[in-house]
Amino acid sequence: MKYREILFIAAAAALAASSAAADPTVKVTVVGLKANQGFMMIALHSEQAWSGAAVAKIKVAVTAAAMTVTLAAPAPGRYGIKMFHDVNGDGEMATNIVGFPTEPFGFSNDAPVRFGPPSFADAGFDIGPNGAAQTITLR
Repeated sequence: MKYREILFIAAAAALAASSAAADPTVKVTVVGLKANQGFMMIALHSEQAWSGAAVAKIKVAVTAAAMTVTLAAPAPGRYGIKMFHDVNGDGEMATNIVGFPTEPFGFSNDAPVRFGPPSFADAGFDIGPNGAAQTITLR
């Protein structure tokens, strides 16, 4: 075996080992659930898709006043979470006549809401190779 082949095999093995060790997940704890009914609808967004499609999402039946779930990110990076408690279980965020949510909702970093959803700058957080954790208080 040539020296170059040995280096290539060693580099490939190191890369495989580091990829296997990476766990870019986020542990999301949601507090303030007022009704043990319906579902938590949680969506993970990249900065580029903050106003668009989620890169990961999960729907979990509500069984307690505080719940923790884990979402897998596609890769380490900067993300934001949008979530709501789908109390009536219809799969959609209920709103009033002017479009303000009537079901509890929240964002990563408990980002403030002013005349609409928060900016990604307020809600964004880093998910490293060893994951991250967020606690979201419903409003």
